Amino acid sequence: MIKIGITGQAGFVGTHLYNTLGLQPEKFERIPFEDDFFQDEMKLKDFVQSCDAIVHLAAMNRHNDPEVIYNTNIRLVRQLIQACEDTRSTPHILFSSSTQEERDNLYGKSKKEGRELFEQWAQRNHAHFTGLIIPNVFGPFGHPYYNYVVATFCHQLTHNENPKIEVDGEVKLIYVGELVKEIISNIHLLRVAQSKTLCNTVQNSVQHCETIHLPHTSTIKVSALLSKLQQYKSNYFEKGEIPNLDTPFDRNLWNTFLCN
Repeated sequence: MIKIGITGQAGFVGTHLYNTLGLQPEKFERIPFEDDFFQDEMKLKDFVQSCDAIVHLAAMNRHNDPEVIYNTNIRLVRQLIQACEDTRSTPHILFSSSTQEERDNLYGKSKKEGRELFEQWAQRNHAHFTGLIIPNVFGPFGHPYYNYVVATFCHQLTHNENPKIEVDGEVKLIYVGELVKEIISNIHLLRVAQSKTLCNTVQNSVQHCETIHLPHTSTIKVSALLSKLQQYKSNYFEKGEIPNLDTPFDRNLWNTFLCN
């Protein structure tokens, strides 16, 4: 059984991941996390000592001052690293980064530098670290005006607001259920590799640090996305008709629309 903790457990992805892990109690023990652990050094130390793996999702995505975003995200990374070093704990840390690493903004910078800080920690302590570069995530119960454009459009349409397109570019998306499967898969892969290492008494066969660019599972222009959601509203709310849901993307988008 793998003991897994999730920083940002109460957030959008954290909630989906926590609930999914709970469906397999024979494989996973969920170590509870609360946001105030970052305000209490002893609680944070107890948390890291209890975990075989930690999925670090806690981060700030939106703020009027980009410097606050950058400083907050780097601080959370440093606090988690310090708690591990103070307790000599070496859980497998999986870090939720973003394709915005490639963009010239302080949020992307905080994600890239946070990933690099975890890599340095892993190398110093012979620990295991996986950096996940994640495209835009959508799914049920996303936070409007916070968790990307899909949640915002769904909220606006279901609350009789008028969505506006700021930039009609292509968005690359991954459904939250698909992301959760990827995270769990990467925890499993490392545990299997660790087991083989122990059996073969080979010290260096497990890669300490790995960065994985998770592939997006759908691509759509913002205008096409909005048009599809507007059709959902028109067909379902006004006519009582369920739309065509032949593709996985349409089914996932429909679930998102109903729950936002």
